Amino acid sequence: MKKFLSDILKEPDGKYSRKSFFMIVAFLIAMLLGLFIVVSDYFLEQEINRYAIDIFDTLLLFSAGISGLSLLDKKTKDKNKEEL
Repeated sequence: MKKFLSDILKEPDGKYSRKSFFMIVAFLIAMLLGLFIVVSDYFLEQEINRYAIDIFDTLLLFSAGISGLSLLDKKTKDKNKEEL
């Protein structure tokens, strides 16, 4: 597990990546919000606020977008190292 997190959080040069950190934090917050939405929908009789669901969707899109940017950044850095 430690190697897995290290691979996700570190850039190819060994520094910790701010983008990857925000990706993990946004994903964890989205999962907690999704759990809250599901549990409150199950136990409460009233309708869930639509804005909570919009924030959940936005957090998931944000973490997916940052994940793609981080992957692209790692690929281009690896490609540049091979060319040198």
